Amino acid sequence: MVDEKTRLAIEKIRTEWKKGDDQRDAGLPLEIPEVKRINNIAYGPDPKWNLLDIYLPQKSEGKVPIIINIHGGGWCYGTKETYQFYGLGLARRGFAFINANYRLAPEVVFPAELDDVNRYIHWVAEHAAEYHLDTNNVFLVGDSAGGQMAEQYTAILKNSSYREKFGYKVPQLEFRAIALNSAAVFLLDPGMIGNAVKGYFTDEVLANKRELLDTEKYITADYLPTYISTATEDFIRDSSIKFDGFLTAKGVKHIFREYGDRENPRPHVFLINQKDQIAQQANDDEIGFFKQFIVHSKINKD
Repeated sequence: MVDEKTRLAIEKIRTEWKKGDDQRDAGLPLEIPEVKRINNIAYGPDPKWNLLDIYLPQKSEGKVPIIINIHGGGWCYGTKETYQFYGLGLARRGFAFINANYRLAPEVVFPAELDDVNRYIHWVAEHAAEYHLDTNNVFLVGDSAGGQMAEQYTAILKNSSYREKFGYKVPQLEFRAIALNSAAVFLLDPGMIGNAVKGYFTDEVLANKRELLDTEKYITADYLPTYISTATEDFIRDSSIKFDGFLTAKGVKHIFREYGDRENPRPHVFLINQKDQIAQQANDDEIGFFKQFIVHSKINKD
């Protein structure tokens, strides 16, 4: 059970963020001609939360490279429906987009959400052939809290000692690169865990599982090529800037991009907004980064 302050903070986030997301996405089509969508596929035992959608480009030759998304929402908010328009936009650019739910705090605590992520990534590996997905060209995307999990899952994939702490197995997928958008990296820095976030990273978790949260300790030079994006008004912008320097020091191939300017400021996770031209440019840039790492695969042009 969470305390009353945390519970109220989560309720407030869920109400306010849902209202903002609905306003952002009002009028956007649920179907677009360029993309086929397959909805509500079960990947695990929870009938509500262990569901995913697959968005596939209508015109494709051979197997389709894969983007696996980990949605954001402060570990306590968000669904695949919140990310469907963003996913359709990336599928239109020539990739299969895996758009999944996972269980949320405070109903679960760390690492249950990451366990769900691991579960649906393994589901992709096991069912890829059914949907003509290219397991040789897989890319991981996460924003905000999802960016933290994408960062962490990549460290788990690339570092066996870290992986053993979670008890995960390596999925039969070739991850080529990742994108971290307004990611909540350096989770243990002062100020990163508080209020609603305490619903997932509880005091008990911090006392007993703190080592598992120290992701950066386990990042080595063989970390995946990384695209880091932030924005001028991103409230955790400094974390992305710090991670840029961190990966430089580690010798990890990466790109850092900040979007917006004084006349055209952009907020946290702005790139989800499919009505925003700067967001469209950010998505194009990210896809362009991924395309550099495609191996023996044909993908569609916009």
